[in-house]
Amino acid sequence: MFDTQRPRRQGLESMKTPSYDPDQELVQLATRIPRRVARRLKEFCVRNDVRLQNFVRTALAEKLGRERGSVKQRRQAGG
Repeated sequence: MFDTQRPRRQGLESMKTPSYDPDQELVQLATRIPRRVARRLKEFCVRNDVRLQNFVRTALAEKLGRERGSVKQRRQAGG
């Protein structure tokens, strides 16, 4: 479905370097999130020396990987 690889969960270190194939085409994503969430996100990234885009890419890849895993489990269970 999505062309993302399930990342290895290595904590913050995995977010400090780009988590994508440099040959892969990137698209820009614009979304609206609550100001409070945006502020917490920025503070987290500054405190942990993580680029915001790397944090978002990693979080999306992890979420999509978990979703893919749960779909496989339901299929295997016959659901």
